[in-house]
Parts: sequence; C-alpha cells; structure tokens
Amino acid sequence: MRIRTAVGTGVASICAVVLSVAPSAGAGASTSGNQAATKQVTTAFTTLFNANDTNKGAKVALLQNSSTYKATFIKLFSSKVAKANPTKAQVTSVTFPTASACKTAVKVAKCAAVTYNIDSAKSGSSLLSAVSGYAVDVKGHWLVSDVTFCALAKLGGAAC
Repeated sequence: MRIRTAVGTGVASICAVVLSVAPSAGAGASTSGNQAATKQVTTAFTTLFNANDTNKGAKVALLQNSSTYKATFIKLFSSKVAKANPTKAQVTSVTFPTASACKTAVKVAKCAAVTYNIDSAKSGSSLLSAVSGYAVDVKGHWLVSDVTFCALAKLGGAAC
C-alpha cells in the first residue's frame, strides 16, 4: 500500500477521517464502456469521504455490508479528529479488473479499482495522495468495498 501523508499530519488522525487499501487492477483491467459505472464509483467515493456532508445515513448506504460497519463508520465520522480535520476526496482513476482479479481482491466478481486523493476540506492541502481502494457492484449499485473501509479504519484503531 502506498500512502503519503502531509507533513505534520499523523496517520492515526487521518485514519479516523478516511478509509482505504491498495488494489491491483490485474491483467485485463478495463476502462472502456464503463462511463456510467465510473460516475457511480466516483460519486460513492467522493460522497463517503466528504466530511462536510453530514448525512451519515447516506454515507453508510455507500458501504459494502453497511449493516456490519455502520457503528464503526459513525464512530470514526463523529470523532473529534474527524470534525477538526474535515476531508474531501478526488478520484483520479477508475479501472475495472477481470472477474478473477476481483474475486481475489474483494471476493466478488464485479469490482472497480479506484485511485483517489484525500484533501483537507479546510485548506485544500493533500493529506493522502494516490490512495488505492475498491468499489464493488452490489445489485447494480456501486459501493465502497469493505476491504477499502476496513484497511484504514484498523490503522486508525477502529475494530472492523
């Protein structure tokens, strides 16, 4: 996993605000013909990691297995650290790995490998650059994968 943090920004405080893991798109990854899916994936990531949007219910609905992770997400989102350091996400790349690569990475056949930046919503400065994660297609809805959510949640000290 490749994560760069801004100078003076502790990993634990960033983890309390944002959540992710590094994917490998794998052989056969594709971006063509997936404009609608790319838009949905981008919206899921930017909405989930936009701390200025306080609609927790809408955010939780964007998590794979949301009922399992709701309490953890709300705890992290509502923390003093998250409130003091609001974030926003910018998706820089979405690719669609093969079914085999998806099953290996996130245990589902249809996924997207996502690269994004997490920036301070206050200053615009980069907190995490080129962060990698996954989205998964669940009944026609693109959601932030539980693998992505749990990776940084655990680093931030949250049980997942």
